[in-house]
Amino acid sequence: MKKLVLFDMDGTIYLGNKLFDFVPSLFDYLNNKKIDYVFLTNNSSVSIDHYVKKITNFGIKCDEHNFYTSSETTVKYLKDKGYKDLFVLGVKSFKKILKKNFNIIDEYNKDKKVDVVVASFDTELTYEDLKTAALYIQDGSDFIATNIDYRCPIEDGKYIPDCGGLCKWLEMCTNVPAKFMGKPNPAMIYQVAEKFNVDLKDIIIVGDRYYTDIMAGINAGIDTMGVLTGESTKEEFLSAKNPPTYIAETAEDLLKIL
Repeated sequence: MKKLVLFDMDGTIYLGNKLFDFVPSLFDYLNNKKIDYVFLTNNSSVSIDHYVKKITNFGIKCDEHNFYTSSETTVKYLKDKGYKDLFVLGVKSFKKILKKNFNIIDEYNKDKKVDVVVASFDTELTYEDLKTAALYIQDGSDFIATNIDYRCPIEDGKYIPDCGGLCKWLEMCTNVPAKFMGKPNPAMIYQVAEKFNVDLKDIIIVGDRYYTDIMAGINAGIDTMGVLTGESTKEEFLSAKNPPTYIAETAEDLLKIL
């Protein structure tokens, strides 16, 4: 019996604003069996309060204790590295989080290098922001990003650009790749395991995207379940060098494992 289940959200328990039909009974089971669950998200463009409201409106019991984001992982990394001056590609809510601990530089100054350029899922992006980020990276500033996701799924099977795509643009301009903090970096999982005081062998991660959700679990050394309700196909899961521990049509099949 697992003690902690890590869930991706979009493409795993809902798609856009539509909850999958099986989800309420799945979380009723987890609550009845007192199995902890945490929603892991690479999306740094909205706050945890946003997700708490969204998930509770779906009828799922949760509070901020049940969420962990790439923003939190990024802040911890920045603190550990001792960075002070940042140039940030991100929405206002993400910058607000960073301003609690760091000095945010708003425009380019060729005579003063920032410590690091931080990129995230930025729905308020301007070309001037991209230009400034590229110039600072070429001046020698470090380059990190909240998440590697190239695109974000929305309704009707369509996608919108995400942080990883933005970082590819900057990499092509500067020849400097970003260091990514969110999934598939296992740091998020290690931090959650420590927070809940749970051994890695007692954790499973469930997600629809191989290169983020499943690879994060593989990199952390935990069991993984790839579901077919989002981006990755069964063929993609099976053809991977390290396929998921389990492949399921939906997250409902987690009940068979637990």
